[in-house]
Amino acid sequence: MATADLVSIKDASKWASEHMGKLVSTSNISYLVQYGRIRRFGEN
Repeated sequence: MATADLVSIKDASKWASEHMGKLVSTSNISYLVQYGRIRRFGEN
């Protein structure tokens, strides 16, 4: 996976909000990463 394929939690929140048509906060994304619903890549 190339670095260009990775996004920050903030960018993931913006994308998810647009994709879902409702607000998805950075806290929501962090929760999903923490509990393994979204895969984490590397240390960040």
